[in-house]
Amino acid sequence: MSTSTATATSRRPSHRAPTSGRSEAPHDTTRVLVVDDHPAVRWGLVQMLGDQPDMEAEAVAETAEAALSQAERQEVDVAVIDYHLGGRNGLWLTRRLKALDGPPRAVIFSAFANDHLAANSAVADADALLSKGSLGDDLCYAIRAVARGRRLLPRVAPPMRDLLRRRLDDDEEQLIFGMLLAGIRGEVIAERLGVSMRELSDRRTRMLASLERLPGERVLASARSPLDFARAPSP
Repeated sequence: MSTSTATATSRRPSHRAPTSGRSEAPHDTTRVLVVDDHPAVRWGLVQMLGDQPDMEAEAVAETAEAALSQAERQEVDVAVIDYHLGGRNGLWLTRRLKALDGPPRAVIFSAFANDHLAANSAVADADALLSKGSLGDDLCYAIRAVARGRRLLPRVAPPMRDLLRRRLDDDEEQLIFGMLLAGIRGEVIAERLGVSMRELSDRRTRMLASLERLPGERVLASARSPLDFARAPSP
């Protein structure tokens, strides 16, 4: 595995209004953080973004830690993150990005974009999940959609949903898991449970520690197009 590197373009004046939460208003240009540990994939993503009139690769990173450092120093609107990064993975990075002031949207991609990863992505507060084979028009669609506040997470099939729920020992965590998979926003969940967003965030991180270790590849669903995800009904 190569050593951690990160590069970035010159920082531009922010188009995003200062806020402690995520802005719903689209920007003239969507600033993207590209995170992948393979140079050829990083190069291809940067070239693809450069061909779009409304997107730019604002920062590029090879590791989760380098990406977090980039996001802490400069504002980005959407992070496009490979799940497998050699060290800490894309879910770890998503949790850290979402803890930032004015966090970016997070689009996770993987060669194994199945039900297991879809459920974990919902718990991690990712905004979209794509198959690594869909990094063309589908990725551009997903970036534009999440930048405008949409979520493109697939419905998790009942066998995987129930299998994962049983891995959670706490009744409240099982309730949180069900609400997250139903697409209920964290703010709403925190209000319903009477907990702070910080407490909910800590619970989500602990839940991931249990859910990511799950074996059971035999029941994982096949990856689908993000266009299918957008049309899929809530569970």
